[in-house]
This record gives sequence, structure tokens and C-alpha cells, in this order.
Amino acid sequence: MRPRYMETVEESLNDTAHILSAIVEEQLEQNSHSYLKFKNILHTLFSPVFENTNKRSFNAKIYSLLKTNTDIQVYITDEKGFVIFDSENYREGLDYSKFNDVYLTLQGKYGARSSKLLDKEGEGALFVASPIRFKNKIIGVLTVIKPKTGVIPFIEEAKRKFWRISLLVATAIAVLFSILAYLIFRPILRLSKYVSSLRKKEKAVFPKIGIRELNELGKEVDLLVEEIEGKKYIESYVQTLTHEIKSPLSSILASVELLHTHPNESDRLTKNIQEEAKRIQNLIEQLLELSSLEGKKSISLEDRVFVYELVEEAISNFQSELQWKSISIVIHCEDTNWEIKGNRNYLYLSIKNLIRNSIDFANENNTINIEIHKELDNFLKLSVIDEGHSIPDYALTRVTEKFYSLPRPTNNRKSSGLGLSIVNQIVDLHGGKLEIQNRNPHGVIVSLWFPKN
Repeated sequence: MRPRYMETVEESLNDTAHILSAIVEEQLEQNSHSYLKFKNILHTLFSPVFENTNKRSFNAKIYSLLKTNTDIQVYITDEKGFVIFDSENYREGLDYSKFNDVYLTLQGKYGARSSKLLDKEGEGALFVASPIRFKNKIIGVLTVIKPKTGVIPFIEEAKRKFWRISLLVATAIAVLFSILAYLIFRPILRLSKYVSSLRKKEKAVFPKIGIRELNELGKEVDLLVEEIEGKKYIESYVQTLTHEIKSPLSSILASVELLHTHPNESDRLTKNIQEEAKRIQNLIEQLLELSSLEGKKSISLEDRVFVYELVEEAISNFQSELQWKSISIVIHCEDTNWEIKGNRNYLYLSIKNLIRNSIDFANENNTINIEIHKELDNFLKLSVIDEGHSIPDYALTRVTEKFYSLPRPTNNRKSSGLGLSIVNQIVDLHGGKLEIQNRNPHGVIVSLWFPKN
């Protein structure tokens, strides 16, 4: 920035020097004998002008800087390089023939230099010269001087403006870059989070991605993961179904063989065949229910479900079991018209599974309490509370895992281990939560939390 300013000032000084030298040449042309009085003519021409100029004061607001006086200086040398006029009155008689401004100009070249003034510690000045000709001969050199102290304030102000503008531009670029980076990387981040959710086997909906290429990539990844998961899913279910069916099927085959050799025990053996066949049927039904849930990332939640009514409907399916074990179910609900938005069929299935578990683990003459009430955080809470056997501490955190089951107290047999896993899936799809805890001294509380709409 500084060299550019100095170049601009030098260009102006060059014009000024040539104008002043032209004025001197014009005076010499008017009188052919004036060459003999060259020094006198210079003093007559310039001394009054500079005296008057140095006395002048003014207020010139040049952009943001105030200028109150002129600082241009002039000296003129003869053809030998001796100063014969000086606007500052201290250079006359000095030999300047070795200084570049005078030396080069006397040779017909462009003469200029940058040197110190009287103040050796100061910034110095620019010296730009122009030849004075008489009858096509150089008879002198006119040098115009501009102290740098008059230029430095403009340079400093320009620096301040430059840094202010640079800071503003840099800030604008940074903001623009941040916005562009956000717009570019946000879809990538969303896609990354989606892939991470798939890897963790969380239910996630494919995000909206504005960049077509990334959108296509995400869909291809989604399809690939679905294919891989689908293959693993089928393999897992086939293995599990084979394992779970093996035991009841062996029991059925054994009972059929015993029917031929022990016809007198046909009633017991037929009942065993019926129970084991029902066990296989329940397993297959629950596997189908769970597979239909796990294959979905979302379900329709548009039904208006009256929770009290749904609980009553689920209880009606267990009347024979309740009578056989002398178990009673009591519903506690402040308002039978409380409702939530969700999928009625799946909600019915979840409540039915909870009641079935409570009946299986309840003792004779027990009471199962079902509480429905609103929570302060705008959730509807449904709790199934029984007085039966508590869940061992080691199993409390695992009972919602697929195929994890505890033996029933009545016959010491395990169930499919899918009931609570199904409930957990349904609650998750409804944006709620499942909570299981033991009662003191015995019994279990299973609570479902559903957001109220």
C-alpha cells in the first residue's frame, strides 16, 4: 500500500515540476537577455509566491483528514548543479550536482530521489525534478519536494480502512463459508446419523436430503442394509423357530407313540399333545406378530383409542383362565373417556400380552390391578400390577429381549419369550416407553407410558 501511495504522489510532483519549469522557460523566452539575470528572475518569480503561500492558513477536509497548510518545497539549480533558488532559504549556494534528481536531469534523464530533510530521524521527502531549457539547452533544474509527513496520515488512514474492509470481507466470507459448509455437510451428517442408527438397529426414518447424489446414495445404503438385515433376520428366526419347536414336537411324537402302547393313559397323553400343539401355535403367532413389527420403521397412529374400553376388551379374552385360577382383575381409572392417538390393534395386542404374563405368574386367589392415570408431563400411564412371583434381579433387564423367558410357576415351562419384546416394539413405535419393576415384598409392576395428543 505504501509504495502505491508514493507512486501516486510522485506522479503529481512530476506534473507540478514540469508546470513550474514551463513558467520559468516562458519568462526566459519573453526577454532574450534574461538568461544573464537567471537567478534574479527566479527570485522575482517565486519568492513572493512562496512567502504568501507560507502565510496562508486554511481548513481542507480531505476525506477524514484535515489539512491546514501547504508543505510543497522547491529549489532550482544552475547548469552546474549549484542551488540558485530555494523556497526554504537554506539550500542556496550548495552543490547538488551529485544528487540523482539534479544529476540525472542535467543528463536529459528522469531525475527523482527519496532523501532525508533537515530532520534526520524523520520520514524524509520525495524529490522530483524537471529541466529548465533555454534555446534547446538545459540551463537549470527545478526540483519539487513533498515531505512524506504529509503523505503518511493518508497511508495510515488507508491502512485502517483496508483492515476494516478486510475484516468485514473476511467475516462475510467466514459466514458465507459456514452457511455453505452447513448446507453441504448437514445432509452428509444426517445420512451418517441414519446409517449409524441402522448399525445400532434403531428404528429410523430415512431423512430428507436435498442433494440428489447423496439422496440416491442413502437410498442404496438403506436397501443394502435392509437386504443384509432381512437375510440375517430370516436366518435368526428359522434357527429360533427350529429350536423352540423341537421340544414340544418331541413331546407330541412321544405321546403319540405311548398312545399305542398305553391306551389306558389316552386322556393324559391327548391333553399333553393338545397343550404342546397350542404352545407351537402360540409361538408361531407371536413370531409373526413380532416380525410384522420389526419390519416397520413407523406405523399409522391415527386411531382414537379409549384406553379404559381397550383394557376391558382385552380382559374379556381371559375369563376362563381367571375363573380357573380364581384371579380377579380390578381397573382403576379416574376418567373412562381418556384417549390417546395410536394404532388400536397394536395397543390391544400389547395390553393383552401384559395381562397374559400377569395371569401366568399370579397365584390362585390373587388380584391383578390395572391403573390408568395421567402424568404431569402430558403422558398417559397404564400399569399392570400383580401379586405373583417377582422377577430375579439378573433377569430384570433382559425380559424384553427376544426369546428370553422365565419358567412359569405352575408347570415350570418357559414361554416363547416374545410377549414383552412385542410390547416393547409397540410402545417404541408409539413414542412411549416401557417400565418394569418388582414390588415389595413380591409381585411385578409393568407400566406403559404413551404421549397424550
